[in-house]
Amino acid sequence: MVFWSPHSLELHSCFNSSGEDYCPQYKFMKPQQVIDVNATLTADNAVQIKCKSQKVYGAQKVFELTWENDGTQDSRQECDFKKENLSYLTNYTFTILVFNGEYRGQPVKTSIKTRYNSKALIIFLVFLIIVTSIALLLVLYKIYESCLLKFKDDDRQLLNIEPIPSEQLLDTYKRKIADEGRLFLDEFQSIPRVFTKFSIKEAKKSHNQNKNRYIDILPYDHNRVELSEIPGYPGSDYINASYIDGFKEPRKYIAAQGPKDETTDDFWRMIWEQKATIIVMVTRCEEGKRNKCAQYWPSMEGGSAAYGDIIVKINESKTCPDYVIQKLHITNVKRTSGRDITHIQFTSWPDHGVPEDPHLLLKLRRRVNALSNFFSGPIVVHCSAGVGRTGTYIGIDAMLEGLDTEGRVDVYGYVVKLRRQRCLMVQVESQYILIHQALVEYNQYGETEVTLSELHSYLNNLKRKDPPSDPSLLEAEFQRLPSYKGWRTQNTGNREENKSKNRNATIIPYDFNRVPIKQEDECNKEGEHDSNDSSDEDSDCEESSKYINASFITGYWGPKAMIATQGPLQETISDFWQMVFQRKVKVIVMLTELKEGDQELCAQYWGEGKQLYDGIEVQMTDINCCPSYTIRAFDVTHLKMKETQKVYQYQYHKWSGFDVPENPKDLVSMILNLKQKVTIRPATEDKKNTRSVPLVIHCRDGSQQTGVFCALMTLLESAETEEVIDVFQVVKALRRTRLGVVPTFEHYQFLYDTIASSYPAQNGQIKKNSQQEDKVEFCNEVIKTDQETDLITIDLTPSTPEENQASEVCDESKAADSTKGAESSANGPSAPVLT
Repeated sequence: MVFWSPHSLELHSCFNSSGEDYCPQYKFMKPQQVIDVNATLTADNAVQIKCKSQKVYGAQKVFELTWENDGTQDSRQECDFKKENLSYLTNYTFTILVFNGEYRGQPVKTSIKTRYNSKALIIFLVFLIIVTSIALLLVLYKIYESCLLKFKDDDRQLLNIEPIPSEQLLDTYKRKIADEGRLFLDEFQSIPRVFTKFSIKEAKKSHNQNKNRYIDILPYDHNRVELSEIPGYPGSDYINASYIDGFKEPRKYIAAQGPKDETTDDFWRMIWEQKATIIVMVTRCEEGKRNKCAQYWPSMEGGSAAYGDIIVKINESKTCPDYVIQKLHITNVKRTSGRDITHIQFTSWPDHGVPEDPHLLLKLRRRVNALSNFFSGPIVVHCSAGVGRTGTYIGIDAMLEGLDTEGRVDVYGYVVKLRRQRCLMVQVESQYILIHQALVEYNQYGETEVTLSELHSYLNNLKRKDPPSDPSLLEAEFQRLPSYKGWRTQNTGNREENKSKNRNATIIPYDFNRVPIKQEDECNKEGEHDSNDSSDEDSDCEESSKYINASFITGYWGPKAMIATQGPLQETISDFWQMVFQRKVKVIVMLTELKEGDQELCAQYWGEGKQLYDGIEVQMTDINCCPSYTIRAFDVTHLKMKETQKVYQYQYHKWSGFDVPENPKDLVSMILNLKQKVTIRPATEDKKNTRSVPLVIHCRDGSQQTGVFCALMTLLESAETEEVIDVFQVVKALRRTRLGVVPTFEHYQFLYDTIASSYPAQNGQIKKNSQQEDKVEFCNEVIKTDQETDLITIDLTPSTPEENQASEVCDESKAADSTKGAESSANGPSAPVLT
């Protein structure tokens, strides 16, 4: 029979031998093994095992599952087992069979390995990511915080400095400059040299690095001047220049480094593209044998030069003591239009330090502002690096505008603003102080310069009294002049051994500018003399030098142009001639008589024939007399050195005591004549390379008449060169060099009146008033020497050669030779007309 198959049966009752009912029993076969066993992971640690069975004969059908790892057994009616919570990453072997109630089938084994705990892994990874992220965020935060702190340090170290009202400007300056300027130093050092939060990327690119003059002075990216790009030339839009805001006007200036030879084309391209019309150069091309800036403009001899697409032509060049103004015209070869450019170069900034007189920068500012107009582009300012002197000039200009507009200044705040726009602007503390000094100067004294065309109306206004009982504006201006008494030491002149050498005990030269006389032994060792001894050389020999009451005076064209000295005493005559010889003096101006009544004003330091003064032989060779002054010629010989110098003396006779000259025209006429004997204007633009020969001026004490004369000389030069005068500043500068100069209001007013009369207004035009011809007489003060000497005639008329007339000569016997005498005159050619 086949198990578990339907059969047809006939059932009969059966009895056993004992007569009981009996039911027959079947015995079943052993089941076959399961098939298609499939074990799969339903989770990382859960397994599902399925199988199929073959035919099973028996009373029941049970599937049994056993896993060997721990012997656990499970049974099911269906072959579908699920095991969970197994160990992770573990190999499991399962045995499965079928049971029919009596027999178990052949077992079948299957193995499977659980996986990683993905949830735990995910949690771990999430945790790790979170931790890593937190750590990364912490690192980034620390970096950000450090950068932020670094940036904040730029601002955190700044001080809270309040703006200074104009009325407190002088007192604030005095307070801060006290104690060696410690407060100024604290302020200056609190300003970051570079604001690190502003990027500097373009300047550091490889193709731009050679365009920078200094590796540490680079423009910020946010406000650098960008040139138009030239296709195919990387970095063609870069130039080391930055836009700088003015007091209120944005981008009023461009602060640039001094062009290098390889960047001059870029510089002129910037001038063209920015529509600039004014260039302020606050350096010389070479200072102390160091190149500071390339000469990026053509010379007057060359006329014009090409810088890339820009043609620069120079039309005019005017040299003044402190600056050179050049009129340029530029054209772009790609365009037909052109533009006029004014280039003003400030030449009086010393190689080291800052200008001693802040008025020089105020004067420069006036010149620049007179040139600017509403339609001009930014004012381009540069020195060498474009930060120190450049920042100082911009700071002064902007703060003066603020002073005029608001009546107060915030120098500290503006310098911080400058540093935010270009690193290291106002580079050193002395420049920071100079800005304050210029503001004090302007606030205390105002504008006192006047053009010749406005002089007459300006002077009339100054003299007006309203009401009549009040002082005039001119008197008030004179009262504002500082005396500078005691502002410098006078130790040498006050030494006991030197007191007797001073004619006036109150007029003692300052030590810083006194004229030292080298000892005779020292002169013999050196064997030669430099007429322009440096201040260093003078200071080196001060201890060993002889004392004379004389001071170096700065003239219009530069320092040590004049020597102001007292009328020699009898015991100081030899010192006087030693000074004249050592300084190679060519002209002596004497503004006093020898005596006034019984009082000696000046010892007669010359005589008839040859006079010997301690190794210096003085021989008067010629003498000429005019109604108001006398001209004498001397041969001054150093006997040991056997060297002779020609010296001329101009003695003015119409000036006594505290009075002013009777006729200022006579004094001006004498000045015009003596200028032919001495080179007043330097031969080169670089005054440092020009050896000036000082003019010696003396009166009784070397201050009263001498000071007025020095001021008048300077004012006449200024009027001739620049067509402007500034009596106040000239006198103020003189008072810094010697006590007692221009002591009274009458002397001060005389200077104004003399210039006004020398440049009268005619139909709105200023014309030099021609001087009348001075008659020259031969004065019989000296007997002719053995050497043949013709009578000398001079023509003091500042006129053209065609207008020259023969001078009158006292000695009629020599009248026929007057023309010849004029040609060989010791006085030289006639003085030119000032225009």
